Amino acid sequence: MRLLAATDFALRVLMLLVRQPPGRPVSVETLARELGGLSRHHLHKIVQELTALGVTRTTRGMAGGVALAVDPATLQLGTLVRRLESKQPLVECFQGQGCACTLVEECRLKGMLRQAQQEFYAALDEHTLAECVPPGVEARGR
Repeated sequence: MRLLAATDFALRVLMLLVRQPPGRPVSVETLARELGGLSRHHLHKIVQELTALGVTRTTRGMAGGVALAVDPATLQLGTLVRRLESKQPLVECFQGQGCACTLVEECRLKGMLRQAQQEFYAALDEHTLAECVPPGVEARGR
């Protein structure tokens, strides 16, 4: 499996936010800088998606920014990645319409790939966002 770059950055954003004291938002500029200079525009889109999923909340103004909206100990990584990747089919034939593959009718690979994808998510479901914080660093967030 290969995650979308946006999913990768979303996970990194959440890992940064989980270290913050509860209720203390972080500016998008600070997050972009800590993520190695990721463009603010790209990061805004990622934060909007996380907020739409109910994982983060945003506040406007001088003291505004992004903060976790969930307890990191209850956010399963598999659930999060499934939701972030839901619009991205693993292979062309998973998207339904518009598949140009001529082997669809006799293909058995699709079932194997679907099983592998489900097992990938299931493995991630065994872990939470709080577990992504290095040992000795308290998972705070929300």
